[in-house]
Amino acid sequence: MDRGSFSNSRRARHFGRSNQNSQSSSSGHQNHRGNLRETYLSESHSADFYGTPRSFLGSPVPFMSSPLSLRARDSPVSLMPPYFDDSNSSNVSLQLAGLHLDENNNSRKKRTASSSGGRSETNSTQTRRLLSLPAWALDENRDIKSDLTLEKVLDEGLILAFAMDKAGCHFLQSNYYGENTQEIDAEIRNRMNREVLGNKGVFLTICKNSFGNFFMQRVIEHSTPAEQEAIKKYIVSDISALCLDKSACRVVQTALEILEPRFGDAIVASIPPKNCLMAICTDRNANHVMQKIIKKFAPKKWEFLVTYLVKYEQENLLYICRDKYGCRVVQTIVEVLSEETPNQAEAEEKSRVLRRLMTKILAKCTSLTHNEFANYIIQHIIESPGILDNYRNTIIEQCLLRNLLSMSQEKYASHVIERAFVYAPLSLMAEMMDEIFDGYVPHPDTGKDALDILIFHQFGNYVVQRMLQTCVDAVTGQRNIACCSETRLDGVNYAKKFENWLNKLYVRIRKEKSRLTRFSSGKKMLDILSSMEDTYQFMPPYDDSSPSTRQSSRRSSISSESPHFEFDVNNSNYHVF
Repeated sequence: MDRGSFSNSRRARHFGRSNQNSQSSSSGHQNHRGNLRETYLSESHSADFYGTPRSFLGSPVPFMSSPLSLRARDSPVSLMPPYFDDSNSSNVSLQLAGLHLDENNNSRKKRTASSSGGRSETNSTQTRRLLSLPAWALDENRDIKSDLTLEKVLDEGLILAFAMDKAGCHFLQSNYYGENTQEIDAEIRNRMNREVLGNKGVFLTICKNSFGNFFMQRVIEHSTPAEQEAIKKYIVSDISALCLDKSACRVVQTALEILEPRFGDAIVASIPPKNCLMAICTDRNANHVMQKIIKKFAPKKWEFLVTYLVKYEQENLLYICRDKYGCRVVQTIVEVLSEETPNQAEAEEKSRVLRRLMTKILAKCTSLTHNEFANYIIQHIIESPGILDNYRNTIIEQCLLRNLLSMSQEKYASHVIERAFVYAPLSLMAEMMDEIFDGYVPHPDTGKDALDILIFHQFGNYVVQRMLQTCVDAVTGQRNIACCSETRLDGVNYAKKFENWLNKLYVRIRKEKSRLTRFSSGKKMLDILSSMEDTYQFMPPYDDSSPSTRQSSRRSSISSESPHFEFDVNNSNYHVF
C-alpha cells in the first residue's frame, strides 16, 4: 500500500489533534517580535525636535532630508567608502529618532500615549502619519506615480519611508534593481548605498521591516565587495536579533547565500555557541537560518552546533529534537552529513561528525521515537539508504525489537514501526514479523494474541496494514527482494517466508471480516486482499463455508506443496514460487 493511502491521512489527523495538546514549553517560542511598524514607531513625535518640519496634508510630518551632507553625497566611492563608518553618520540618528528607532534597533519600545501642543494622538495614527508617502508621490488611485523617478525620491530623503511602504518598496526594487537597472546612473546608485548602508540603524530598521527586508535582499544581491564588508559588519553586530526576527531572518539567509565566503564564514562564526543557540534552533524564524548554514557551509564551520547537541551533561539534543522547529534542524544535519561526496577528505569529515551525532541519537532513540516531532528524525534515518544503513539496523535491533507490540499501539511510535516494516533488511524483517505472529503469549482469558490486538487498535491497525501491503508486494513480485525463488540469505528462503506471512494475515483478516467491515481501517485491509485476488488467481487457505471446512482447508493448504498463487498470463511480472 502506498504510504499516502493511510499514513498521510493519519498525519493529518495527528496534526489536527496535536493543536489541542500544545505543550506549555512551546508558548515561549511564539512570543517574538511583532511587525516593526508597530514595534518601533509607537512613541510620540514632537515637531519641534525636527526643527522646521515639512507639511503633509496640513500636519507636520518629519520626512527628513538626506542624513548626509551634500559634500558627503558627492564624494567618490573608494574601496572602503567613508559612509560605512558609523562615526560619520551621526545625522542619521536624527532621522531614526524622528521615527523613534534607536540606532542599534535592538530593544522593543513601550507604547505610550503622547501629546504635542495639547493634542494627543493614538499609536496607530502616528504610525500611519509617519509611514504614509507624501501626496505628491501618489496619483488619484493612491498608487505611485508613473513618472516618479528614483532621483526625486533621493533628493527628498524618502528612501527609508519608501522602503518601509508596500508600494514604495516595490517602486525601489523595480526601478533600481529591476528592468531599468542598466539605465540608472552610477551616481544614483552611490547615493542609494549611502542612504541604506551608511548607517547601522537604517540598515537594521529596513531589515526588520515586513516590506523593507525584500528591498534589502536586492541590495545584497547587487552589492560590491566593499558594500558586502559593511553588510557583514552590521549583521554580525546584531546576529541573534536578526535571526529571531520574522523579516530580518530572510535577509540573513540571503547574505549567507550571496556574500563572499569570507564574509559568510564571519557571520556563521558570530552566532553565540552557547547562550542563544537553543533559542535560535527552536525559533520559528531562526531555525531557517540554521538550516541554511548547515546546507551551505562545510561541517567544520558549524560543528559547534553538533558539539552543543551531544553534550553529555545536558539534554540539549532531546530538547531540540522534541521541538516543532528544532527537529527540522537536527534532521537537516543528518541529511547533509549522510549525502555522498566524491571528495575523500570531505567524506571522512562528514562521517566523523555524523558518528558523533548518531551516537547521541542512538542513546536517546526510545525517547525520540515516542515524541510527536522527534519521531520524524528516526523515520528519516530508517528510510535513508547508504551511510545510514548501519544506524538504521542498530535502531531496529536496539530500540524496536522486543517492543513492537507496545510501540505499535502508540500514536507516534507506530509511525516508526511502519517505516521499519518497509525498509528493514531481510534478516530484521523476519525477526519483526516473527515477533508479531509468535513473540507474545496470548491473553490467558480472551486468548487474543498480538495480531488480534493490533488489527482493531486505533493506531496498531496501520502497522498491520503496512505488514499486509509489504507481504503482498513481495509475493506478487512488486518488491525486489522477493521477486524470485532464489532469494536466499544465510540459507533462508525469504521468498517462502513472505508467502507464509501473507497466508497468516489472510486467514486472520478473512476470519474477522464481519467485524472489520464496521471500521474504515478494516475496510482498507479487505480492499488490499480484494485487489490482490482480482489480479492473481488466489487459492485461499481459509474458507468461509463452515468451521469444519475451514479447518480442513487450512490443514490441507499448510501441508500441500502446491503454491497458493497461480500464475496469471496477464501479469507476467509475477513469479510462481
